[in-house]
Amino acid sequence: MIRKTSCGIGGIGIAAIGFVAVASPAFAGDTLTTLASFNGTNGAYPGSSLTLSGGTLYGTTQFGGANNGGKVFAVPVTGGTPTTLVSFSGTDGYGPAGVTLSGGTLYGTTGDGGGAGSYGTVFSAPVNGGTPTTLVSFKGGDGKFPAAGVTLAGNTLYGTTSEGGWGTIYTGGTNIYGTVFSLPINGGTPTTLVTFNGTNGAIPYVGVTLSGGTLYGTTFAGGSYGGPYGTGFFPNGGGTVFSLPAAGGPPTTLASFNGINGSGPDGGLILSGNTLYGTTAGGGANSDGTVFSLPVAGGTPTILATFNGINGAGPDAGLILSGSTLYGTTSQGGANNDGTVFSVPITGGTPTTLVSFNGTNGAAPEGALTLSGSTLYGTTNAGGANNDGTVFEISTPEPASWALLAVSAAAGLLLLRRRRCTKV
Repeated sequence: MIRKTSCGIGGIGIAAIGFVAVASPAFAGDTLTTLASFNGTNGAYPGSSLTLSGGTLYGTTQFGGANNGGKVFAVPVTGGTPTTLVSFSGTDGYGPAGVTLSGGTLYGTTGDGGGAGSYGTVFSAPVNGGTPTTLVSFKGGDGKFPAAGVTLAGNTLYGTTSEGGWGTIYTGGTNIYGTVFSLPINGGTPTTLVTFNGTNGAIPYVGVTLSGGTLYGTTFAGGSYGGPYGTGFFPNGGGTVFSLPAAGGPPTTLASFNGINGSGPDGGLILSGNTLYGTTAGGGANSDGTVFSLPVAGGTPTILATFNGINGAGPDAGLILSGSTLYGTTSQGGANNDGTVFSVPITGGTPTTLVSFNGTNGAAPEGALTLSGSTLYGTTNAGGANNDGTVFEISTPEPASWALLAVSAAAGLLLLRRRRCTKV
């Protein structure tokens, strides 16, 4: 607050405000706070992003819980012991991969378990905990092994399976390259929107981003640089970025990765304006992964950042955007090779390492970050007090645009006050 005193004192106050805005310190790694450490009983190996509602963070662990089938948990943003909302037993699913919250209900997937075939499920559960409802158990032809959570729009859930779908690769008629599906929010028969065939992508490990009537996503492998398909379990090719109508239809390959411009996109996409932003787990100048941008209509990916091990390696998760800065994680690399949290300008540049994990404060972050105000929340798949993973928070630096705005405002007020003093 600027005191209304003499001109000199007022000017000093304004100048001080301008100085503070300019000198606002960069992020310091020691501001990382571990909110929770898993111990097996309360979950183990959280590999997905968090969902924030009010003062509570919701997430999943791939293992641990009462039956070692993974769990859905809740943790206050102030930290504490994780509350178990759901423990999976196998028959209702195994290995959950993130949750989406709508009203009083959580929606998610399990990578294994469920009905016949144990190919994974889509489930719902009360936000306060209880028995999960299996909305669908995959059978193979409609998909296998969903590795990511779901996207909710209206009364429809959208997601991916990393394998399965009808095709001709196996003599039994089951494809191995994955699908995009939709499902009514109350469950039922999933609609297969796309079955990947290698040439148009293969193995979607992450979910889809919905904008208008279009879904956007990535496949970890396949694409136009993969050569012939149809004979091997793991296809060639560095992966793709694709779009398709939410109502279903042929996918459009927006980009194919070739190693030089990245390979193995293993994280979700974010859309800002007419540009998609994402990461590749490998490829780039040092084969340690990249951050890229791509026009929404498709084209050649622009490499915004290349990792080199020292500043991180293997970005396995998507990005978040705040102001003109992208934030993300790498599952490896950094000072201790336990992974990092990084930032990079939206226009590209050298990644800034905000945190290097050291095992004690977590290791191997594999989920995307969640931003609330100036605080980032995330999980590490390992490390912490029991090496079963953590939930953490860190503070972000003040965006440069806000700092410049504060300086400009301060300068303007100072000039105005000086003019008033001159008139007196």
